[in-house]
Amino acid sequence: MNTSNRFSKMRVVIRYLVVLFLTFAISVNSDAGDQTAHPLAPPNTSSPRATLDTFLDSMNKAIDAYKGGDREAAKKLAQPAVQCLNLEAEPPALRHLVGLDAALYLKEILDRIEIPPTQEIPDAKTVQTEKISSWTIPYTEITLATAKEESSAKRFLFTSDTIRNSEEFYYKVKHLPYKPESGHGALYEQFASSAGAIIPQGLIDSLPNWAKETFFGQTAWQWIGLALYVFIGAGIVLLIHKYGGKALDLLDRILESNFKRWVFGLILPAAIIVFARAGLWVTVNGLHIIDADVYLPIAYVLTFLSYLGTVWLIGVLFNRIADVVIAIGGFVAGDMDVQLIRLGFEILTVIIIIAAVIQLGARLGLPTYSLVAGLGIGGIAVALAGREALSNLLGTIMIILDRPFKLGDYITLSDGERGAVAEVGFRSTRIRTRDDILISIPNSIVANTKMINESAPVSLSRIRIGIGVAYGSDLKGVEDILLKLAEQNELVVREPSPRIRFRRFGDSALELELLCWIDLPELKGPTIHQLNWAIYEEFQKKGVEIPFPQRDVHIRTDK
Repeated sequence: MNTSNRFSKMRVVIRYLVVLFLTFAISVNSDAGDQTAHPLAPPNTSSPRATLDTFLDSMNKAIDAYKGGDREAAKKLAQPAVQCLNLEAEPPALRHLVGLDAALYLKEILDRIEIPPTQEIPDAKTVQTEKISSWTIPYTEITLATAKEESSAKRFLFTSDTIRNSEEFYYKVKHLPYKPESGHGALYEQFASSAGAIIPQGLIDSLPNWAKETFFGQTAWQWIGLALYVFIGAGIVLLIHKYGGKALDLLDRILESNFKRWVFGLILPAAIIVFARAGLWVTVNGLHIIDADVYLPIAYVLTFLSYLGTVWLIGVLFNRIADVVIAIGGFVAGDMDVQLIRLGFEILTVIIIIAAVIQLGARLGLPTYSLVAGLGIGGIAVALAGREALSNLLGTIMIILDRPFKLGDYITLSDGERGAVAEVGFRSTRIRTRDDILISIPNSIVANTKMINESAPVSLSRIRIGIGVAYGSDLKGVEDILLKLAEQNELVVREPSPRIRFRRFGDSALELELLCWIDLPELKGPTIHQLNWAIYEEFQKKGVEIPFPQRDVHIRTDK
């Protein structure tokens, strides 16, 4: 009886322990499952063992999905495997493809070579106790090492050297059979030469054998498809540029609009952007060109074209925005305010171009900070080489901000150049002389020289005509003649009224000065001509003598 009770109690205790263990196990598995199912949960790369398990498990699932025809699911399932790769040394714009390419190569390699048993691969506990920072698969150069991160948690990833040499490793083991327990590779050859999203697989299967031969990492039909895209795409861009203007001209005539002026400049850069970005998609998804050595040059060129088109488009858009601001503000074309608005948009465009160049360098893996430093040094060199151009630009800014004149003002420079301001450009100021000659003067000279603005502060300009009459002349009669002639001249304004000034007793004449006003400074020459002519004729009629310099010489003879 006692024995029976003892066994009964033992069964209860054992049952309790089993239930407790199962509950704990279910709880742990449930927590692990919840963590794995979380969309933001990173792959387990806490040790070389965990990274290898994560990589192989993800790639096996992706390959199974690909074999089942679900390509989108295959790409998503392969992402944890790509996250097991250290892609920090790769250009950001190309990491997605370089990662996928390397993952396929590594899967093909790992399914062919011997990997140590699981218990011999360091786990998280071994990593912590032995302070392991890297581990290499025996007899290979395939290495997993800790990534440089700010967090304290270690992440073991396939190193950059392993990724860059993965293609070479693949071709070295390609002849080896798959291991029985492996996932039998990643179907790299089939995937790389299969049809993309825009080409039916049946069409690829029906191609002759020569079209399926591999040249420089890709099949012949892929090279042909790439060439066709480049020629057809570039041809379409050129046709759009050539005939887009004619189509807009026709539309303007039909609608009596002005679309061409506003839209035509946007067509070509927009077409270049579409061509470049569509080319990146076609290369990967349409033609399945995933070989890094082939894809990288293509991606560099297309990415550069995309940024070039974007910067060009932004520049044109800013030019259009400046036109809208000028039109809404009611500014006069060529006025100083117009130049200031355009200068502001030009500076903004230059800033965006510089930012785009730096971003492009970062996306293509160029040393951005070195690039910025190089731009600084290059800027100094350019500034030294183009001091004249820089001084003209600074002169332009000074003229726009100081505003010593406006468009149409009549100015005279210290070197004697005189004329109406026709245009203020970013390098020079153009003035039109009375001879209808357009003179271009560097803005550095205009900004730093003495200048007389004959149109400021008012447009009226005073002219002075000096006259000498003989001693003994009737000065009152001479004054009446001069005032009458000035009042009769159509170019002389009535207010302020003309006046006469008796300046001095000259050596040979009484020197007078006729002062009168004209509307515009450029009328100074014609007005002086007409008044001088009229004064000379009137003095002849009235008998007023205009003396010429004379000197009496007395000869004394000593006897």
